[in-house]
Amino acid sequence: MSSDKVKQLSHFFDAPQYAQQFIDLARKAGNCRDLRIRAKCVVTDAKGKPVLNPKTKMPKIGWTEYRPDDAKAA
Repeated sequence: MSSDKVKQLSHFFDAPQYAQQFIDLARKAGNCRDLRIRAKCVVTDAKGKPVLNPKTKMPKIGWTEYRPDDAKAA
């Protein structure tokens, strides 16, 4: 648990509701920390513009916090 890297739990828990169920069960079962739902998305700066890779000029993809209120609007 000392790793700072974000890792995908499993493809079985790829939907947010399944990930939330897993988090609830893990918290009941024992010691756990830093359980959050994240999604791989385009990384944006403070102004909301995508951050571009200097070599490829393509938007960077990274882990961002999942916010259910944003998903419902889409």
